[in-house]
Amino acid sequence: MIIKFELVKMPFKIKLFPISIEIFMIAMFTASVSGSDPINHSQYAQPDQSAPANELEKSLFEFIVNPWYPRSIDITYGGYISAFKYDWSLSERSQVKALVQQARHVWATSYIYETYPDKKEFLAYSVHGFRFLRDAMWDKEYGGFHAFCKRDGAPDTESINDKRIYGQAFAVYGLSQYYKMSNDPEALQLAEKTFYWMEENAHDHKNGGYYEFLKRDGTPVPAGDTNNTGRSNSPGTGLKEYNSSIHLMEAFTELYRVWPDSLVRARLEEMFFLIRDTFVHPDGYLQLYFYPDWTLVPDENMEEMSAGNHRFTQHFTYGHDVETAYLLIETAHVLGFGDDRKTDAIAKRFVDHSLESGWDEKAGGFFDAGRERHGEVMIINNHKAWWGQIEGMNALLIMHLLYPDDPNDYYGKFLKSWDHIDTYLIDKEFGGWFNFGLDTNPESRYGDKSHVWKTTYHNARGMVNCIKLLRNE
Repeated sequence: MIIKFELVKMPFKIKLFPISIEIFMIAMFTASVSGSDPINHSQYAQPDQSAPANELEKSLFEFIVNPWYPRSIDITYGGYISAFKYDWSLSERSQVKALVQQARHVWATSYIYETYPDKKEFLAYSVHGFRFLRDAMWDKEYGGFHAFCKRDGAPDTESINDKRIYGQAFAVYGLSQYYKMSNDPEALQLAEKTFYWMEENAHDHKNGGYYEFLKRDGTPVPAGDTNNTGRSNSPGTGLKEYNSSIHLMEAFTELYRVWPDSLVRARLEEMFFLIRDTFVHPDGYLQLYFYPDWTLVPDENMEEMSAGNHRFTQHFTYGHDVETAYLLIETAHVLGFGDDRKTDAIAKRFVDHSLESGWDEKAGGFFDAGRERHGEVMIINNHKAWWGQIEGMNALLIMHLLYPDDPNDYYGKFLKSWDHIDTYLIDKEFGGWFNFGLDTNPESRYGDKSHVWKTTYHNARGMVNCIKLLRNE
């Protein structure tokens, strides 16, 4: 069942925050049942792959697109509602909005509109989110985007001094995709302004790369100072780390598509080669934390700083590894590197290493994290996060297309990965995806369906990518 929404132009202004903004398009949620299906691309399908493509597309709309939209559109305060419980009732955690989540929604709604242009309401949803970014989350005093704000767009005092380059990257990512679909010059101007703000404040002009934790005025937070990281309290201050770096590359890739500026290309190439040739260990996994001069932080130093949280240690993070395989191939393509065998081979090593030590042979899917001790890999977190599973499924299908005769049988594992997702991650009762696969984390059934770190960005992108690859588009 596909839900359609009538678009109505509103002739009045709504005061969403201290600044009045005019919403030129609001989706009026008068739903009507339609028997129409998503756009049919099956004429492009290879015969043996049309069935899984159709199955993925049906699931995309039934369990991702329709449960999230328009439910997530905050028609009272602007932007997107940040938190829903397992049954999609409003969560008490919805009173705070995060830059990362808001920007990802802008990207996802624009991307859905790009892929399915008959879904014109999704352009309205992305307009709605763009205006919240512009009017509520941009810091008009110091520049850059606030990491968090209240639901109504008011400043969040707990995080007012907290700016993360990770969030700025996703703002650029969302703004770039939104501009591509809307041609709104304000969106490109804001993306450019954000890029230059990062260039001035967070970029290391001596050693390359970017600092992750910044004060409100853009000053990098000194190493060891955890008093200036607000809601994002972390021992990683003063370091350069993997997660923000891969998403900076991702964001600059999207920006370069719509703004082929020479400095953007220079920073995109810089991040590409740092990730491919510095972050990547020869065995095929991301090395996670570096000092500013790109000396790897020793494991024992990270142990001391981590306070028992494995995320801040040197470990195997399988979801990020398979995601980086895809992002490196995408960036090489956008940079025009052509038949880039070196990057393809590195991406393959990422996937192979993840299969060797992080793949669940019994049920399918990638575990969250592992560590090597005395020559053996121990799984230190057996959760299977929604985002890691879809990134893995996408990477496996890409590997199948690049290496169809490989003994790893990437296509067989792609199908097993999808079966795991469909069986253990998709909520067939309430819609949406669980945070973690129920096979290793059954209590995830009652976890929030939406929170500040979870949107439709990973699974909508991964599902669409796989549908297109299966249909040879």
